[in-house]
Amino acid sequence: MSQERTEMTSQVDALALNLTRVSGAFSRLAGRAPGNGYSLIAWRVIAELDGGGPARVSELAQQHRIAQPSMTGLVQRLEGEGWLTRSPDPADGRATLVSVTDAGRAALGRFRAAAAARISPQLARLSDFDRATLARAVELMQQLVDGVDDPSG
Repeated sequence: MSQERTEMTSQVDALALNLTRVSGAFSRLAGRAPGNGYSLIAWRVIAELDGGGPARVSELAQQHRIAQPSMTGLVQRLEGEGWLTRSPDPADGRATLVSVTDAGRAALGRFRAAAAARISPQLARLSDFDRATLARAVELMQQLVDGVDDPSG
């Protein structure tokens, strides 16, 4: 491999590590919004069900890398809030699918608004150029998210 290619690979790897580190820290910061009584995993599960549709508890546990009994407990708590509901899986009568309710979508909206309110004062301190740069970064990060699991590359 050429020296130039090796340097580019090192730069790309460093950028990937920094994006992972900073985006994780940013998510944790936003997740500490006042009045939030649930973990980031709870909000991620609700958001995933909202965006991706119903899923089995076992799929949710696998995707979030937690034990199935832990996910079952989380789903039960969120179901108790009226934010999730279970229904029979039409593909397998022995299984159930978890779905987000309208109340769950509303709660997710409130969480996101509280998280955004926590960040907005910092964004307001930035220059117009820096806010535009971040807006472009959001677009690029979405492209990365969309492309990571895309089998076509």
